Amino acid sequence: MYPGEGATTPSPAGDSPDELRLRAKQGELIGEFSRMALSGTSFDDLLAAAARIASDGLGAPLAKVLQYMPGEDTLLVRAGVGWRPGVVGHARLAGDLGSPAGYALKTGAPVISNHLSTEDRFRTPALMVEHGARRAVNVVVRGQRAPFGVLEADGRDPGQFSRRDVVFMEALAGVLGLAIEREADAAQREALLRDKDLLMQEVHHRVRNSLFLVQSLLRQQIRAATAPEVRDELEQAIRRVSSIAAVHRQLYSGGSLGRIAAAEYLGPLLRDMAASSPERPVRLDAPPSLAWSADRATTCGLVVTELVLNALKYGRGTVTVRVEPGPDEADSIAVEDEGPGPPAGFDPAASTGLGMRILRALLRGGIELDRSAPNARFVARLPSARAAPDPGQPPTA
Repeated sequence: MYPGEGATTPSPAGDSPDELRLRAKQGELIGEFSRMALSGTSFDDLLAAAARIASDGLGAPLAKVLQYMPGEDTLLVRAGVGWRPGVVGHARLAGDLGSPAGYALKTGAPVISNHLSTEDRFRTPALMVEHGARRAVNVVVRGQRAPFGVLEADGRDPGQFSRRDVVFMEALAGVLGLAIEREADAAQREALLRDKDLLMQEVHHRVRNSLFLVQSLLRQQIRAATAPEVRDELEQAIRRVSSIAAVHRQLYSGGSLGRIAAAEYLGPLLRDMAASSPERPVRLDAPPSLAWSADRATTCGLVVTELVLNALKYGRGTVTVRVEPGPDEADSIAVEDEGPGPPAGFDPAASTGLGMRILRALLRGGIELDRSAPNARFVARLPSARAAPDPGQPPTA
């Protein structure tokens, strides 16, 4: 016999047509609730539906979902039907063994109390007295971890809740428990993702600081160097390190840890490079919507750095950087200036200069001099992000 249960339950053989219709209705309600739980219904709406279905399935005017608050040892009325305004979301019941709901929670056993006014094992909560509740059935809402709380239905008439009613309530609470576990798992995944984002931001912050330290060391070497060609090579090395540091700056401060807006990344990079040659303007033409992965941004930053350094060193007039998006990040980057360009015999594929060798490695050979342009114009064609890496070459995405 369940705690607080009074009369015995009739056998299935004696079921009346009304009883059979009630059990069929309860089965349909469980199916309805299961479909809601699987359809992505919001958690609060699901709790409200559980209270409504408990009320409908038992013909009880009062029903509620109680959430256990461990720090207070109370049960919060999280959802319900039939209660006066201000109860749901605010009212709390004692969570100890002295109340029907508290007993169900603490023991894990269902509780039927068909005579609350004469019940000697439990006290009737004041909230139920206020609403005229004369009988109650409580089942614990479980999960794979600690119990969430209690599902309860209350009647005002002198009828009887039965063991079959408990079966219906436990089936309803079981589906609700699975939904609660899913909600808890989703919250845990979101927390893990937030932690991961914070960790990655810290990683990018530390990498950026390390790269700034490298730049500082290179500047010290520049001050110590006496040969102009050595100073020039060190300056270019600082530019290359700066382009990589800019990626991590964007990843650390940007809204997305996975993508970098091309214009927001290249703009400051080009302004820094133009500052060293104030008489040579540097323009950027890039779609505002274009974004790259971190690896692709690093490659593009280094490509732009090498080509702009080359234009500032050997070209004339304004330097223009144009980025044209292609399918699957197979973008092209054109850098041109107003000078006449390299001599007729120059071939990027055969150049032994460090800058061109770096570009060939980054682009897997995809660098060409556009001889059809009236001025100097280099075009870098980035391979598709899905393209298989070329053996011996660094990946670009």
